[in-house]
Amino acid sequence: MKIQTKLSFIFSIIFGAILLLFILVVYHYYSQKSKDDYFERLHIRAAIKVDLIDGEAISPDILHLLYQNTPGEYEPLVTIYDKSGKLIYQDKQDALEQNKHFLQLNQVKKNGFSKLFDEKGRQTYGFKIEGLKGEYIVFATGCDTHGFSRLANLRLILLTAYLITMIFIIITVKLFARQAFLPIAKMIHKVKSSKPADLGLRLDEGNQKDELAMLAITFNRMLDQIEDAFTEQKRLVFNLSHELRTPLAAIITELELCQQKECSTQDYQKVISKTLKDAHRVTKLSNSLLDLARASYDVSAISMQKIRLDELMLEVCTKVQKASPGVSIHLLFDNEPQSEKYISTFGNNYLLEVAFTNLMDNACKYSFDQTCNIHFDYDELYCIVTINNKGLEIPQQEQDAVFFPFYRGSNKQSVEGNGIGLYLTQKIIALHHGHIELTSLNQITSFKTKLPMFEG
Repeated sequence: MKIQTKLSFIFSIIFGAILLLFILVVYHYYSQKSKDDYFERLHIRAAIKVDLIDGEAISPDILHLLYQNTPGEYEPLVTIYDKSGKLIYQDKQDALEQNKHFLQLNQVKKNGFSKLFDEKGRQTYGFKIEGLKGEYIVFATGCDTHGFSRLANLRLILLTAYLITMIFIIITVKLFARQAFLPIAKMIHKVKSSKPADLGLRLDEGNQKDELAMLAITFNRMLDQIEDAFTEQKRLVFNLSHELRTPLAAIITELELCQQKECSTQDYQKVISKTLKDAHRVTKLSNSLLDLARASYDVSAISMQKIRLDELMLEVCTKVQKASPGVSIHLLFDNEPQSEKYISTFGNNYLLEVAFTNLMDNACKYSFDQTCNIHFDYDELYCIVTINNKGLEIPQQEQDAVFFPFYRGSNKQSVEGNGIGLYLTQKIIALHHGHIELTSLNQITSFKTKLPMFEG
């Protein structure tokens, strides 16, 4: 069942139940009021006859003749007893009524009145009354035919009004629910009618205030993220294809030339050397892509532990110096740490090693003298590692672009690379909830990395 239909059904039941309860309360009140009014009329009519008999304004026999043939629905039947229970007057001779009266006499004597309903719908009201000649116990019995007729009409009117109102409520609730869910219906229609490649699809955000507008805004933000991810993926695939094509084309060309003509041993060695160089380039690119894939994992899926940055940097220095024997790396503490927490962070050892290896390798390669300096510092929240070198400055307009995938600066001719290193480094630092900042001024280029301090 659709939510729209379910809400219409539930609200119709709720409104219907409330309306039915209101109708029942009104009917019960009116029915009880009608019965009380008829008891009051019985009391008045009986009291009048007591006054006539007690004041001897008319003979009981004559009064009996007047009312003995009168139907009960038009005139209540009155029976009068003295305080001892002796019959003084009765409109009609009815032994059954007298038996009922004898059963009620004690109640009247005790409470001063009694009210009785029988199975035929008749009402009997008994009460005590003081007259000139003494105390009387009076019973008046009648059937409120007009009252029953009015109640029957009221039931019909209320039932008809209830049915008409329920139809109106159901239609109104259904229209309201349809109107309320109209923006959602439009969203569904727009999404269904869109094509898989239509990444520019955006939903109407309406007034940007209510819940449906917030849903559309959230959905549009998700579409923005998906579009950015697809755009980045397309750019990555394009650049990757270009980066792979160059060394592979070089390998194929060298091997085809070698195949087409007779070569000396020295020529073969040159071909093998060039081919190995291009193969290493492809291997380095594939390793960088694997590291990039790991850095794209959710942080909850990565093994994290306490890491001392000074020990990590020593390992990275050893690795870089082994790969490039001519480089020189200096480790410096700007502020002597008071405890190991000032040089410790919480992260993945392998990924951080990859990030700092890229930074350190770049700093040495682009330095005038293949030398870089590593400075350790800290503040209240972060451990700070700054890697700088003395070399060509990075132009201001390129400083943001160096963190894009496969981007290489204007000095790319001097050093080989694939343009993934800094992009990968930034993703790894962001994965660890850190920040990386680049400054390049007066031939000094610095990469400042801030990682959250470990709170064990």
